[in-house]
Amino acid sequence: MDLPELLELGEKERNNYKPIRVHCCTSTGCRAANSLGVKKNLEGAVKELGMSDRIQVVGVGCMGFCGNGPLVEIDPQDKLYERVEPDQAASIIDSLNGGTTTAQEGDFKHPFFSRQKRIVRETSGKIDPERIEEYIAAGGYQSLYKVIHDMTPAQVVEEISKSGLRGRGGAGYPTGLKWATVAKMPPGQKYVVCNGDEGDPGAFMDRSVLESDPHRVLEGMAIAAYAVGASEGFIYVRAEYPLAIERLEIAIKQAKKLGILGSQIFDSPFDFKVSIRIGAG
Repeated sequence: MDLPELLELGEKERNNYKPIRVHCCTSTGCRAANSLGVKKNLEGAVKELGMSDRIQVVGVGCMGFCGNGPLVEIDPQDKLYERVEPDQAASIIDSLNGGTTTAQEGDFKHPFFSRQKRIVRETSGKIDPERIEEYIAAGGYQSLYKVIHDMTPAQVVEEISKSGLRGRGGAGYPTGLKWATVAKMPPGQKYVVCNGDEGDPGAFMDRSVLESDPHRVLEGMAIAAYAVGASEGFIYVRAEYPLAIERLEIAIKQAKKLGILGSQIFDSPFDFKVSIRIGAG
């Protein structure tokens, strides 16, 4: 795959979007409150009201406000509904056709949202994490293409160092320094390891990213591999995160099918394969 093909795939996906996208959270937190039942009823209401040409129901990743889930967002109207029950789903769809809804309306101006600037989770809650096409439509894998074709590994390390990017595990170790250290090691087999175990009580940052935007994780690992000279990567995930594991497996399979993981990525000499290792619990 080359850049024009990547861009064409993203454009094709965007052209298939319906005028209204109903985003329903399908991550672990909202699933525990029966968001899959909400999604099923949203889809049923769209079909029953004959609005399939205008409305598209999309199962998305975590929207963040898990305590008020299940969450449903109407795009582009920028409307949010909280604590949605399956029997309220039809009224949400009806409200898009001039009717009213019994669902509790949320507020994107709430401090929880307004005080955040989402970077790592920029597209979380906006795209279907099980469709590589949606990730590509949001600009996914363009950065990987750029570094492979327009930058040397040393330039990538320098760019990361300048960015000030740090680890998210608590110590805040500079990512550029870590990459530079590995890149300076003698030639030979090198690995990129993504640690998604997070054993701290009540900590679900890794789970949220892995469930909601697995392709972003894969793209980041591939860029790191190119920068340090690695050809193989491992993602370590705890067994208690079955949805994260499932979506990672789907993402890896999709990326390999398009030639974005594996051998000669983007028609270059760069090879990188990724596999999952599941913790014992």
